Amino acid sequence: MRLVLIGLACFGALVLTLIVAGFWLAAAPGTKIDNPQDVFGFKALKSRPTGDDLPALKRYTARDGEELAYRIYESSSDRILIFIHGSSYHGAGYHRLASSISASGAAKVILPNLRGHFQSGRRRGDVDYIGQLEDDLKDLIRFLRSERLNGPITLGGHSSGGGLCIRFAGSPDGGLVSNFLLLSPIIPTSPAIRNRSAGGWTNLNRRRLYGLLILNVFGIGAFNALPILEFNKPAEFWDGTETLSYSYRLNASYHPHYRYAIDVGALGGKALVLVGSEDEAIDAGALGAVFEASAPKSQFAILPGINHFGVFSDPSVLEKIKIWISGLPASPG
Repeated sequence: MRLVLIGLACFGALVLTLIVAGFWLAAAPGTKIDNPQDVFGFKALKSRPTGDDLPALKRYTARDGEELAYRIYESSSDRILIFIHGSSYHGAGYHRLASSISASGAAKVILPNLRGHFQSGRRRGDVDYIGQLEDDLKDLIRFLRSERLNGPITLGGHSSGGGLCIRFAGSPDGGLVSNFLLLSPIIPTSPAIRNRSAGGWTNLNRRRLYGLLILNVFGIGAFNALPILEFNKPAEFWDGTETLSYSYRLNASYHPHYRYAIDVGALGGKALVLVGSEDEAIDAGALGAVFEASAPKSQFAILPGINHFGVFSDPSVLEKIKIWISGLPASPG
């Protein structure tokens, strides 16, 4: 009995030590980006679409009563493409892609602004709990069905948006969509991320991250609203609608689970994955190895000469996407 008590005391001391270490690490300040760099070539981008170019911003009601923003690009097709934006910005950044696909008759396109981003949610850069973005997508799908949009749904996304698509595929409700369009998808814990920082785009407070991971193991989630990630976007390219940092719980909600191979495997043969050979954030060959190992039946292509932004804006890439969507089965199954 004495040995048991000693063992329990040692175990309790170890747990307490870990929890104290978790609090200490979670309180650690992060290092700031001293000299922001134009990682993705914002300077070369054409001007953003104006309000006159964009469809009106609409709202749908999530399960918690929050009114979340989206835009719809109408089309003669019954198919619906829900396309999720990448980190920091919002749906309007994909106006060219949505306009091209909808005008071609390949699909109606829905561009949501994810909770925690411009015009969606009460707090920029945060959600209420890990997994809320998946719930919001399920609520969006439910809303679209209530609006009598009954065609098959393709879920697509760029960069972190592609990562959220992979996470959704691995969820119990992944069957709500028929196919997946993944453009340069980000899987943060995979070897495909350049320099562990998406080529310098992200600045992660690793000590805080490790502290929060420890605390969450012990069921302590009260500090998950703390920011852990900031984005390397020079101020000269800000327009006031970007989100420049993410909380732990938003960042965790936006990407595949830590054991990402399970989520990737859930895609089966239902995905088209495109990444440019010149992608600044992703090692295209390493990403190909991830999909070859876990979802070999999905279509994967490395596009010569295409970078991280070109994968959703280059005319040749848009043509490939339209051809693929147009060839998908007409029934929801």
